[in-house]
Amino acid sequence: MTNYLIRRAFQMIIVVLVSTIFIFLILLAQPGGPLAGIGRTTGDQKTRLSSEDILRIEQTLGLNRPFYLQYLTWAGGEDWVDELGNLLGNPGDKAKMGATGTWTGFQTPTCQEAGGTNVGADTSVVSYPCQRGILRFDFGESWSISKGQQVIDIISSRMAPTLRLLITVTVLSLVIAIPLGIISAVRQYSALDYTVTTFSFFGISMPVFWFGIMLIILFGHYFRTWGLPFFPSGGTQAVRIINGSIQDFLGVEKGSAADIAVHLFLPTMMLTLVYLAGWARFMRSSMLEVLRQDYVRTARAKGLRERAVIFKHAARNALIPLITIVVFQIPDIFSGAVLTETVFSYPGMGRLFIQALSSNDWPIVMAFLYINAILVVIATLVGDVLYTIVDPRIRFE
Repeated sequence: MTNYLIRRAFQMIIVVLVSTIFIFLILLAQPGGPLAGIGRTTGDQKTRLSSEDILRIEQTLGLNRPFYLQYLTWAGGEDWVDELGNLLGNPGDKAKMGATGTWTGFQTPTCQEAGGTNVGADTSVVSYPCQRGILRFDFGESWSISKGQQVIDIISSRMAPTLRLLITVTVLSLVIAIPLGIISAVRQYSALDYTVTTFSFFGISMPVFWFGIMLIILFGHYFRTWGLPFFPSGGTQAVRIINGSIQDFLGVEKGSAADIAVHLFLPTMMLTLVYLAGWARFMRSSMLEVLRQDYVRTARAKGLRERAVIFKHAARNALIPLITIVVFQIPDIFSGAVLTETVFSYPGMGRLFIQALSSNDWPIVMAFLYINAILVVIATLVGDVLYTIVDPRIRFE
């Protein structure tokens, strides 16, 4: 198992590095380049950027470098560029290397002012004079959503609401879906089985945005009209407690843990229904297949209790297909639920990603894709390890 994990670790590193190349190519593949949406084509003469302005921005962002050097400094940082120049030699102005005829000319102005190194920089702050690269989790600064703010800080501020929502949804869905799937398979064609199947088809086929709007109309609007305690329709916590709301009815203070839980109720209900429906269906199908296997009939023939046959022999093997699906929920926990966060105005990662795309904030987009790629390869490894735990017959050498 140890040798297998070592091999997988090397494979994961290669996959992540290759993914960074494709992520970087996405930026360059945009029509007009990375700076296409910063005002060079606006009709207002006062706000339109001149060619000199564009060149100055490109130098500040390091976009004046050759293609290969752009990628290397984006991935690995720029604090080594001048050292590479000293090693290889600087051919001079005629070589048209940067603005100075040296490798130092390919560093950003702030890095040049710091002497081309982060040595001696204040490590108590995230912003270093020289970019450290995404491999060291330095994603640069936001271009438009929060100009000048570090991308890692923006992502960190959105992570907590997303983690609260998606972890709650995942745990609730698993706790309900696994028993439902097992019972539905054991009691095939019973009234309970038909009920679970109908519920699953409804949850799978239902448009998420439509169901979210229906929840807002019912629990937010009609409850208020009927004089019932109504739920908030968006956000993560109340700015003020509204008379007649569920917070007012329960005596909840704004900003408290109970207030946050109340705001989680509607989006959690919507996402739990979606995940629960699909996972219960997968569990039922897998359980039905396992119950027909010879080793299950042998266990029954040996006189084992039905409960032991179901949970010890059948259910563990039936979990393998479900594990494959659930482990890929790990990247979703980071990336958030785009439609859910949009419908409920929930300030999570999914909504941040859409805002970054629409405003051409490429540092946030690329950081999002890079972290998501890491989580995907981690999810595959977690799935392989869980296989060996659930099914002792599976061994990786």
